[in-house]
Amino acid sequence: MIRAGGVRRTRNDNIAVACADCPKCGKENVVARVASPRSGFNSPTERGVTCKKCSDFFKVKESRLIIRRHPREQVDIEYGVDALPWIE
Repeated sequence: MIRAGGVRRTRNDNIAVACADCPKCGKENVVARVASPRSGFNSPTERGVTCKKCSDFFKVKESRLIIRRHPREQVDIEYGVDALPWIE
């Protein structure tokens, strides 16, 4: 795949992140980076999330988080390189 400017993107440019969609506005919110390959979580632990679009605060169980892949550069710009916690 080639991005604008002729820079080649590879699958390694994408990272796995745990996401929760806001129940009020539907905006995707990245909650954490995912450290190991997985398809989901089993933990009943709840995480508090403040929506980046509507500022609504909601809680979501880790088992309800959705794993998605996003470009590393996009995640680093939007959330900061060290700002997101890691889920093992």
